[in-house]
Amino acid sequence: MAAGGITRSMRNNVLAGVLIALFVLTIWQSATAVPTLGAHGILADFDAFYITGQLVLDGRAAEAHDVARMAAIQRELTGQQAFMPWTYPPQFDLLVAPLPLLPRGIAYALFTLSTLTLFLWLLARLAGPSFFAVLLAGALPIYINASIGQNAFLTGALIAGFLCLTLRGSRWAGLPLGLLVIKPHLGIGVGLHALLRARWAVLALAVAVAVALGLLATAVLGPQIWAAFGQGVDSARAALSADFYPFVRMTSLYALLYSLGVPAGVAIVAQGALALTACGAVAVTLRKGLPLRWTLATACFASTLISPYFYDYDMVLAVVGGALVAGDVLVRTQLSERILLLALSWVAGGWGLIHALGTMGQSLDERAQGLQALVSFGAVAYLILLGLLIWILRRKDPR
Repeated sequence: MAAGGITRSMRNNVLAGVLIALFVLTIWQSATAVPTLGAHGILADFDAFYITGQLVLDGRAAEAHDVARMAAIQRELTGQQAFMPWTYPPQFDLLVAPLPLLPRGIAYALFTLSTLTLFLWLLARLAGPSFFAVLLAGALPIYINASIGQNAFLTGALIAGFLCLTLRGSRWAGLPLGLLVIKPHLGIGVGLHALLRARWAVLALAVAVAVALGLLATAVLGPQIWAAFGQGVDSARAALSADFYPFVRMTSLYALLYSLGVPAGVAIVAQGALALTACGAVAVTLRKGLPLRWTLATACFASTLISPYFYDYDMVLAVVGGALVAGDVLVRTQLSERILLLALSWVAGGWGLIHALGTMGQSLDERAQGLQALVSFGAVAYLILLGLLIWILRRKDPR
């Protein structure tokens, strides 16, 4: 019992509540600052969802996957040259279709607050008494997602839901795994975990859900949507090796190497090798019979290392993985080590944000060009962080 009868648990709960209040305030500010689409010449990531939803409602969903058409729409709204391409699968087109039924500000708040609430509820279930520590470590990617209205709270909640159900041994874990078809590369690690554990009922349900959503998208949007989606993916692949994306906001090995001047072909080979290594780590942890929470955490971290296109807001997946092992890490570390882990977490999840805050007075085009010229040190911090976690967890449990 601490002085005044306040326990450490009570203090951490209060601090967690303060952080959550700040995230909610960020969402409110982002929703009210741009009440209508394109107001003040500003487009957030959420607005790509909103525009696509409107195209779906207008029967023009294929245009969302057309780089030239999406660029033209966004230029008309903002007058800026920078734009956000649409590379999501058709299943996600269906999900964003209802958004334009509400004013932009209300839709932003409803979408982001509801997914944040679900994400935090599931994260708390996974982290237990370590919830505040996990929330603090993941504060920057959570803030980024809250401020731009991305879908990382949704995908993070789906993965967290899969983990919670897997820890209970439930076959219903296949439901959130199947729903991850909206961003399938994020589910590779946890899907591999289910496969290696021969969770056939879980995998069958996941496949059934993914196929059903695909059929629904085909029925609603028309078969041509798949060709449009394929063209959009090809355009994104070309852009990845053409200095289009701000690599400073990515934590992939590809982004790090390419931002250092390594040729795209070499960087993608290195990324592929890392992805295979990460998948192999999942198999190794299972073969060694490590605790289920540890093997699931390994699967989460593996998912973060697979795609070359991995943004800072997607680092909420690493936050979910960290929730599984946070308690074991805390009992094995001293204060100085925890501070180091926290610093690495913030750099890994917020390196691009730090630079963005320093260029607030610049136009969107100037900020985009500036970010493209920077090295992806967030990827360096993340790889070091993962190495430290492995080293720490190899220590003997002092309890």
